[in-house]
Amino acid sequence: MNDAFTLAWRYTTGLVHPEDLPMAAADLLAAGVGAQSAALCDLAGRRGRGERSAELGGLLWQAMAELGLPVPDDDFVGRCLLHRTAARLMSQEITSGDAVSELWRASGGAANAAEQRFVALADQVCCPDCLGDRASGARQDWERELRAAAVEVASAADHGFTVSWYRD
Repeated sequence: MNDAFTLAWRYTTGLVHPEDLPMAAADLLAAGVGAQSAALCDLAGRRGRGERSAELGGLLWQAMAELGLPVPDDDFVGRCLLHRTAARLMSQEITSGDAVSELWRASGGAANAAEQRFVALADQVCCPDCLGDRASGARQDWERELRAAAVEVASAADHGFTVSWYRD
């Protein structure tokens, strides 16, 4: 069921677009998740493109209810983005500038000291372009601190749907 919850939080953040929901629903069904949900089956049978976004999103939320899964709230979604960004930075999939950009979308949600430190470090830079204004040594120190904070956040397992944070 984590896969369905992951789809829900990713849709909430805009990482999954409404027109992509039918294929995502079909992928869930193919993976053996949600066959008991009429709404998920209905969603999987839709075209996606040319359909009303509100209707597609509504089917996703109906499927979540049918599967007994909560709809992710803003704080949870913010934490998911924090952990996703930390994991991506830690694996060098993104740069520190990319992490700053991604964390702008993760407003709120920092629930523990590690998450708060990660956000505070990212907030020290007003935008990724401003990183170039820092002296070389200061930038390297900041990036090292940001990466250390990312490791701390990414290695913390204090959330019920931790697995879903790292999926793309």
